[in-house]
Amino acid sequence: MVDEIVGEAASFLFRQVGGLAVELTVNHIFSRHTARFFHGVGRRFIAVATFGANRIPSSLRVVPKGARPKPRRSDWLALWVGIVSWIALFLGLGFGVSHFL
Repeated sequence: MVDEIVGEAASFLFRQVGGLAVELTVNHIFSRHTARFFHGVGRRFIAVATFGANRIPSSLRVVPKGARPKPRRSDWLALWVGIVSWIALFLGLGFGVSHFL
């Protein structure tokens, strides 16, 4: 009986903390400066991977005052490529270097 209550409480707490971590991560990734960073990483990665054949414009475009920026499909592609390549880089480094520890 007590074990079940403790188990349910721990499960509830784990779900809440996990949800908070995911929410904070998503909010951080899509914040203004971090999104620009990942967009830049993605556009450079795409340019290198295609040997310069495909170039995505910079995310530092000027938006007229009072207008909202309208991201294009290529902007979203560069953002997600940047996020995935950054994660892959750190996973590769982590697994590669952990062998020597």
